[in-house]
Amino acid sequence: MATHISALLADEGEPAAAFDILAATGWALHTDPSANTQVVAPGGQARLVFQPESAEYAATDVLWKVEAVAFLPGEAHHAVLAKPRSWSATFTGEVPVELIAAFLERLVAPEGIDRTASTLAEDADGSTEA
Repeated sequence: MATHISALLADEGEPAAAFDILAATGWALHTDPSANTQVVAPGGQARLVFQPESAEYAATDVLWKVEAVAFLPGEAHHAVLAKPRSWSATFTGEVPVELIAAFLERLVAPEGIDRTASTLAEDADGSTEA
């Protein structure tokens, strides 16, 4: 029988739940001898880092990192002045793995992100939020 608890009250959970989502979409899993794990996207443009044995985790409590670096389609990869688009997200050790998994599911969703006005939420007075 499944147990359902509020995400606000959940503990950290099993890391495999996050790894499995990415592995199912072709990401490559690499674990070092000390149990730190990187899961790298096909083409290498993004990675998930799970670092329970790192100095960064010991100093900052950042257990999970998601990092992406990519050039927009049509940009010259070899141009000296081309600046890639990049972002990162970090999660502490207390964030339930189910919430990290939900983030990752959206990250690898084949439909991508739709930013048309029709997809934006309407607020109480009927206007759309940007």
